[in-house]
Amino acid sequence: MKLRILFMTAALILSVRTARAEDVNINEKPETTMVSLMPYSLGVGAGVFSALNTELQDESPAFLKLSIIQSINFADRFNLGLDADWLAPGNNWGGELSLDYLLATGTFKPFFGAGGGIRYFDKANSNFGHDLGVSGTVHVGMIFDVMDELQLRIRVPFTLVANDAGDRGVGLDVGILFSSPQRTSRVKKLKY
Repeated sequence: MKLRILFMTAALILSVRTARAEDVNINEKPETTMVSLMPYSLGVGAGVFSALNTELQDESPAFLKLSIIQSINFADRFNLGLDADWLAPGNNWGGELSLDYLLATGTFKPFFGAGGGIRYFDKANSNFGHDLGVSGTVHVGMIFDVMDELQLRIRVPFTLVANDAGDRGVGLDVGILFSSPQRTSRVKKLKY
């Protein structure tokens, strides 16, 4: 009788152990992705805008460009930017929303992109409606991470304005972007 109870207990323990065993496969575990906590940056910029058409060259062959720059990084390779510009001499202003594709994701990030917005050139002997127009921009450049909270952006934009004169120009912008220290911090996010 004792031998029979011993065999039954051993069989029960053995069946419980095999029922609890799992086939562990590392490939079936949830994937993890790295997500930036704070992709927003804000900064200032300065540069030059050279006129390419004669009507704008009559006002000035080159304009000093001062900008307020905002940037949001998403999907590791895209930047969405919003620039508000003032061009001197004169009361010339504009703004554009742009989308850039980053060719690299390290400390040095070359990019190309396009944008659209509105631009106004204050020309002598002209009215507001003739000098205001929708603008389009294509540009190339680079972003360099100086520190975790500081980036340097250099770009060369070509701008075309759909006003009466068809103003167009090419420029060089240099901007400094400030961001939260958490911009480059990444956390693991599980994907199920």
